[in-house]
Amino acid sequence: MIDRGEVIRMARLARLELSEAEIAQYQMDLTSFLISGEKLQKVDVSRVEGTSHAVPVTHELRKDEVGPSLPQDAVLLAGPKVQDGFFQVPRIVEAQE
Repeated sequence: MIDRGEVIRMARLARLELSEAEIAQYQMDLTSFLISGEKLQKVDVSRVEGTSHAVPVTHELRKDEVGPSLPQDAVLLAGPKVQDGFFQVPRIVEAQE
C-alpha cells in the first residue's frame, strides 16, 4: 500500500490540502492504480508491433496568415485583475529554503 507520507508529499507538490479521509482514499486509489500497472507489466507484448497512436493521425494545418488582433481593452476585460494594461496574477514562486 502507498505510504501515508507519500500521499501527503504528492499533495504538497500539487498544492492540495487534504483531509484525513481524503488521504486514506488517495492511499487506496493510488495503491489500486499501481496494482493495475503491475498486472499490465505481466502481459506478453513481444509479438505486438510498436506504435505511437492507436489510430492513424494526420495533422490538418492551416496557413499561417496575419490577421487582425483583438483590441487590448477588450482582452483585458476578461481578466479578473488588471494593472497598468497587464493581467495581474498571484505570485506562486516560493522563497528558497
